[in-house]
Amino acid sequence: MAKSHALQRWGVEDSVELYGIRTWGAGFFDVSEDGDVVICPHGARGPQIPLPEIIAGLHERGYDMPVLLRVENILSSRIAHIHESFRKAIRTLGYRGEYRGVFPIKVNQQQQVVDQIAQFGSRYHHGLEAGSKAELIAAVALMRDPKACIVCNGYKDEEFIDLALQAQRLGFNVFIVLEMPGELDMVLERAAALGIRPNVGVRSKLSVKAGGHWTDSGGERSTFGLSPSQIVDVVDTLKSRQMLDCFRLLHYHLGSQISNIRDIRTGVMEAARLYSGLAEEGAPMGYLDLGGGLAVDYDGSHTNYVFSRNYNLDEYCADVVETIMSILDEKEIPHPHIITESGRATVAYCSVLLFNILDVNVVEEARLPETLPDDAPEAVRNLQEALAGISLRNLQESYNDAVYYRDEVRRMFSTGAVSLRQRTLAERFFWAILMRIAKEKRKLKNVPRDLEDIDVNLADIYYGNFSVFQSLPDSWAIDQLFPIMPVHRLGEF
Repeated sequence: MAKSHALQRWGVEDSVELYGIRTWGAGFFDVSEDGDVVICPHGARGPQIPLPEIIAGLHERGYDMPVLLRVENILSSRIAHIHESFRKAIRTLGYRGEYRGVFPIKVNQQQQVVDQIAQFGSRYHHGLEAGSKAELIAAVALMRDPKACIVCNGYKDEEFIDLALQAQRLGFNVFIVLEMPGELDMVLERAAALGIRPNVGVRSKLSVKAGGHWTDSGGERSTFGLSPSQIVDVVDTLKSRQMLDCFRLLHYHLGSQISNIRDIRTGVMEAARLYSGLAEEGAPMGYLDLGGGLAVDYDGSHTNYVFSRNYNLDEYCADVVETIMSILDEKEIPHPHIITESGRATVAYCSVLLFNILDVNVVEEARLPETLPDDAPEAVRNLQEALAGISLRNLQESYNDAVYYRDEVRRMFSTGAVSLRQRTLAERFFWAILMRIAKEKRKLKNVPRDLEDIDVNLADIYYGNFSVFQSLPDSWAIDQLFPIMPVHRLGEF
């Protein structure tokens, strides 16, 4: 009766709460009344497309799972949302510069993705960031808007620099960002050879460090970037060659997936101070590139946990704009165009990996004998007694006994003292004890640490038809968290 009652009560809203789709889905994903996951390409108020219908269409066209599904409309929505949020902050606060987003090609190098971003972003002057010669060639080939920025980061040899300078000659708004001290001489040498006055930027090593997986990409000991003293050397070199007017951009990068808005604000404050100092040195500047860092709330908790964030997009934009204004207005320095290199936040929602479930390994309570065989080892009899004596007051003690006697039987089996059937019987009692403890511990207000992971040990194992190494490399490489859930029958228990 209890199971039947549970089946009747479970509904779509229970699944919505269980999987948290409305907290991490950002309005792009939901569950329909029929219990199907739906994609909302234009957000929560737009049309909804059930994923099972898409899968059925793929089957009709001869495709089978696994499939990596990419939704172009979500890319367009994300680009629009980022730009409109910055425009709102700029308009509200009276900021006198503009926002210029760029997409780092290294985040997703699929030609279709970069092409779509260049196409959708042209109405907002949304540009591209290139960290290699191949990416720069792709950026020049795909860019449609001469007002959009092409930011050249990464290691640069003469060929890379020549490509950037020729792109500038063609009318693209290209910035060559110095990330190592020796790059300036090479840039000036190639610029003189080609007869071009380059747009020079500098990546600064800020003293601020943000938390998360990518913390080592920021801070004073980061691999790339120039220290304040090295940046002053760049200013002096450009002054000595009558080329200080080429210094147009300051760039920094705190890291990816910055979950705490305080770290973002602190980084912007230090960068704005550096920008102010460069402007006072006589550099025309005009662009402040904040790099990446805009986080995605993968778990929907809205906290500063590494896979979440404790701010929304409007708060991020307002904090960035207000911080830059407050510092530059002190010395009446013109407001720069703001650049961010938000890759993760642009593309994270637009792809869905669909795969079949091939089988499931369910942990079920085994049928135990009412009486033990005469040859049952003492450890097995102790396990039987531990199972019979479980109560809310002795859960920790019962767990300790279960682990001890199970390990004792395993040791005896390895020396040949017990048979395979005797060991199997011990294992069945052990899992029965864990299942009983898992049920009882739900009544506790404070669960002992040893008992916290029992539910994980008892979880069912699903076997999916996909390759983690090919489809979700970040999952095993850096322990990246990704939401996962069934796509249909969500109204059933």
